[in-house]
Amino acid sequence: MRVFVKVTLIVLAVIVVILVAGVIFLRILFPTPLSKEATEKDFVKNQDSILLVTDYLIRLKDTSVYITDTASKGYAVIEDAQVANAIKKLFSNGYSAIFKSGNTIHFQRSTRFRDFGSGVAYSIDGSKPQLQFLTKLEPLSKLNWYYYEEDFNEYKKLNNRS
Repeated sequence: MRVFVKVTLIVLAVIVVILVAGVIFLRILFPTPLSKEATEKDFVKNQDSILLVTDYLIRLKDTSVYITDTASKGYAVIEDAQVANAIKKLFSNGYSAIFKSGNTIHFQRSTRFRDFGSGVAYSIDGSKPQLQFLTKLEPLSKLNWYYYEEDFNEYKKLNNRS
């Protein structure tokens, strides 16, 4: 009888460990994006770095820039050491990519594979930011800054694309 109880406890412990590991794994694969409020707090915390990078990208003649935390995904050559350090700081604080395209510069914070991204976006010319699969856009307290969500699958549904 004792052996049966020990085996049962071991099996239960293994099941609990597997369940906990599964939940952790799923949270890593499908993280909950930061809410608008949490994103705004994060924006304020990182505002100096974000504004420095934004000013630099506005001055660049390039109309399209893609900067990620790994050169294997894409990169831009940043010649200003202060801006390069600000970008490193943003990446170490959870940002994963910085984009400049058209009238928009955006700083991606939350992602789920290639299907979802969210963060803060800046409108260079004051018009609505242009993002490829935009599903949510809400203004932040700072003029021309927005909380955004891009969701490829949701965008497809909303626009009846297969």
